[in-house]
Amino acid sequence: MDQLGWIAVAAGAAGLLLVGAARVAAAVRIRRHRTLIADALERMSALAREPAARPRLRSLCRDVAEVLARQDRIALALRAGEARAAGDPADLSVLITADGVTTTAEPMREHRPDDSAWEETDVAPLASTHPQLREISEQFGHSTTRLIALGRTVLGEGERLGLAETSTGKTLAAALDQAQQAVRAAEGLADPLSALAALSVVEIPVPEAGFPGQAVADELRVQANALARLGIRHRTALSRHRDARIEKERR
Repeated sequence: MDQLGWIAVAAGAAGLLLVGAARVAAAVRIRRHRTLIADALERMSALAREPAARPRLRSLCRDVAEVLARQDRIALALRAGEARAAGDPADLSVLITADGVTTTAEPMREHRPDDSAWEETDVAPLASTHPQLREISEQFGHSTTRLIALGRTVLGEGERLGLAETSTGKTLAAALDQAQQAVRAAEGLADPLSALAALSVVEIPVPEAGFPGQAVADELRVQANALARLGIRHRTALSRHRDARIEKERR
């Protein structure tokens, strides 16, 4: 065999090796993909069976929303003339804890929040009137919708790969449909605090940790942190208003 023949043979062998390697790599990718989808479906199914085990970040948003609702009731009591209406110290603990567990590294110069909506000294401030609360509520709604969409994507891929049993697929599909309907109903509420509270209790069988929920977890963390800090500032504004009113009555 001449030199050109050997070159052709070598090139052919190299080509076969490359094709073989590509097929092996493709098989590995497919196997990993199936494993990823199967694991996600298993964890989604577990969450659907135990809806009380709500993911941590959405639970924090729910807890803070409940605190804000109680603080608004205090504000309304102050407006009604109950000068010494005060909040539960446990609520402050909830806010501080939520802030602490969602705080990440921040820039040296943190943006100063605009609380001008609460500057009216003669009226007890309402958390529900703060523009930032509406922004957080809308963002939370978008993130919740994304979480549901990710769940649908995983379910669809699982069905395509033959990984979702009929009963499992029907259960998850029904849970995701119910969640989407609940989100639409919550987003239709005019009051942002009511909308946020309703969104935070929607049962979504998609874990925040790992695939696929991790794609939304960072958004939820930022929203929970902003909500907790808003609650702390609102509590401070309420205390300042109450103290000013008590001082005024003493004169």
